[in-house]
Amino acid sequence: MFDIGFSELVLVLIVGLVVLGPQRLPIAIRTVMGWVRTIRGLAANVQNELTQELKLQELKDSIKKAEELNLSSLSPELSKTVEELKQSANKMQQDLNTAKGEITKLTDEQVAEIQAKIETESQHKEAEQAVENDQQNAKSQTAEENSPLATEEKTVTTAEDAEQAELDEALLAEKLSIYYPPDDDEPAPQAVHKEEEKANARS
Repeated sequence: MFDIGFSELVLVLIVGLVVLGPQRLPIAIRTVMGWVRTIRGLAANVQNELTQELKLQELKDSIKKAEELNLSSLSPELSKTVEELKQSANKMQQDLNTAKGEITKLTDEQVAEIQAKIETESQHKEAEQAVENDQQNAKSQTAEENSPLATEEKTVTTAEDAEQAELDEALLAEKLSIYYPPDDDEPAPQAVHKEEEKANARS
């Protein structure tokens, strides 16, 4: 039909595989084959209509020629044949009108089916794209959480929190020593704190 050779067909398949990928290529091939079948059916219907129109036109021309030859001078057999030709021409005209109505109905239904298929395929592709985006986002989030920078930040924050707590305890002990001076019998809170640190260091 389009005079496409084997090498051109292989080239088109390779380009389609690269562009669409191995998952979407079979769906695209099925869709294109459906369109080709629909177009071939429409072309065959149009060709049949044209042939019927040509036959009908030939019959009308022959009837006109017979009428021009003056039907009264014809024999009864020829006039009977002309009447049969008229009836068959009328019948063919009616059949042609009904075929036209059926063809237009079929083409409308086929166009609606193709549009529905295209819409479902586009929705399916959008859903696949959304799933792929969600998977990529989840992978990137897990990669960020498992990165060494994130673990270092966590350890740094815990070390800073411990230092801040020690500073807060030291400030609190100093403020308490101002308001409550230590007794002679009891050691100062700072001394107690230093003794506890030394004991911890020894252990």
